[in-house]
Amino acid sequence: MTPVGPRPLDVPEGAARRVRRARADRIDRELYEEEKHWRWHPGDGQDPRTVSEEALHREVALDREVTARLGAATSSPARERRDRERRRAKHFPVLFVSAPHVEEGATGAFPGMPTPLLYATCVLDRMLRIDEFPGTRVPDVVAVLNPPAYTSAFEDELVAHLREHRPVVVGISNLSEGHHFALRIAESVKRECPQSIVLLGGQHEDAVNPEAYRAASNRVAGMASRRRETHDDFLLGADELDRLAPLQTFARPEERDLVDVVFAGDSTFALAEVLKVVAECLPTDAESVKKRLLADQERFAELPGVGSLFLYDRHGRRIESIPLSGTPVDGDRLPYIDVTRLTHENRFPVFGHRRTAQIMACLGCKYSCSFCHESADAFLYEQPKIRQRSPCHVMGEIRLRRDQGFEAVFFDDSTFTQNRRWLADFLTLLEDLTSDHRPLEWGCQTTVNDVDRDLLRRMAGAGCSYVYFGVESAEPDTERVQKVRQLLLVSPATDWTDRFRDVAHWCREAGIRVGTSLQFGLGESPEQRLRTLDLVAELHRDGCIPDGCVALNVNSPYPGTRQWLQIIQSGVALPDYREKLVRHPAFETAHQFSAITGQDVEDLYRLAADRLGGALHQQDPA
Repeated sequence: MTPVGPRPLDVPEGAARRVRRARADRIDRELYEEEKHWRWHPGDGQDPRTVSEEALHREVALDREVTARLGAATSSPARERRDRERRRAKHFPVLFVSAPHVEEGATGAFPGMPTPLLYATCVLDRMLRIDEFPGTRVPDVVAVLNPPAYTSAFEDELVAHLREHRPVVVGISNLSEGHHFALRIAESVKRECPQSIVLLGGQHEDAVNPEAYRAASNRVAGMASRRRETHDDFLLGADELDRLAPLQTFARPEERDLVDVVFAGDSTFALAEVLKVVAECLPTDAESVKKRLLADQERFAELPGVGSLFLYDRHGRRIESIPLSGTPVDGDRLPYIDVTRLTHENRFPVFGHRRTAQIMACLGCKYSCSFCHESADAFLYEQPKIRQRSPCHVMGEIRLRRDQGFEAVFFDDSTFTQNRRWLADFLTLLEDLTSDHRPLEWGCQTTVNDVDRDLLRRMAGAGCSYVYFGVESAEPDTERVQKVRQLLLVSPATDWTDRFRDVAHWCREAGIRVGTSLQFGLGESPEQRLRTLDLVAELHRDGCIPDGCVALNVNSPYPGTRQWLQIIQSGVALPDYREKLVRHPAFETAHQFSAITGQDVEDLYRLAADRLGGALHQQDPA
């Protein structure tokens, strides 16, 4: 089947003027000021009001089709009917869902914006916002469901959307901790709408991609011995690689009935391309779309992004992959994420429950802690370890969020202050913004290595009121927590405990509140746990850490981390995140795959609650 392009037709100048005028009116009416001066990404120098030939032909053809069916609209009811029919003829419904990772009753997790899903859809969203989706049929994103927890109320909400809209496509984003719920969501979709095409992507799919591990292992095998030692965790034998295959989505027959296409790696451009294929095939079903995807693989090989699409070929009875170009996505050449369709508002308690936008200024981290997937992901997919947006690009997004009514910003970067030169330029822009407007309250997360007293004062002056430090422990294992080794390299006389104490007091002096995560199960002794809790309790009493700003975590080996690679090499059974995870409601992470389980977790919570009191984070039960 060949792609269906716009049908040939002559476009009268009057009709073209009407379409162009309607586009200009739409841009002026629906876009915020910060979105009106670029077409595909900020700074591209193109006008979003320009109507492409493809869009022009589509709109004129739609007008002719509806007029032929309904006749001229001469009354208000007739015009309303015409508008409804035109919308129905133009669009096909699409639903996106960010799979939650906790159930009802969880109090220790931080809900927030589904930024991974929103970055995955941002190219598509921009096409839709300026009405430049390249197809005769156009996706209509009816909602982006972002439930804080998997509850019966969420199930009802999901089913209501499915029954009302009968979406042609449902896209689901998941983390490893939410993979069980992502599959349950897919099951609900196929039960209610068997013809819906289910797309699945997210960090978990990135991290269980056997092809990525095989490619990384081959790269390490070809390295010189000294460099190979740095990455020897990725050097996997054939038997070890085979152990990954059962964890890939589609490995189980029942998953082939629930999910149609999996995105592993970058989906920013690939998602829009898949929806173009869907539009070309309408009316369609999943098997027809999969056949077209396999037949047109070359169109994906040209797209920016690393990774692959996966699908199960029922005819060939095998999992097929469709690789992307391998060119890393440039964050400065992406549009801002669209936050207008979320079903749950984002309000951070630390900012007084004001509307809070979450922004990623940088992907990646300079450290290589064994429990974190960020640096491992970069090597796994052969990407730069740090992928930084320019300060101007980030500032444009901040201005947009202010226009949209957001009152605070939290930067989701794992180590926001790791690039001092970038940060200095960014703070200068932020200071200029606050000199013209009321200060914007913001927060970030980073490490105690990457701040000092002067920097914290400058950050506070630019509106920073909260910094979340991944301290983990008063005495972390230097082999597992690489940022501790880094501190010893740059300041051999500085103890991790003393460093955190100093930084916390510098923050208090600057007027910045401190939050922190504590991670247990990293090989610490009972005495070390007590010293960790006593340190945090001391800083809480000193007024450095306010109430509700300490998160409890149990270390678990998540797919895509170096801990995960070490388990693969050890030969022990790999955790399967299809399972429903077991978690203590007051902990941020699940614990069934941890060194601390069962009653020990409850005992640890009681010890922490006794020592820390109000400092513990206790989200309202989801």
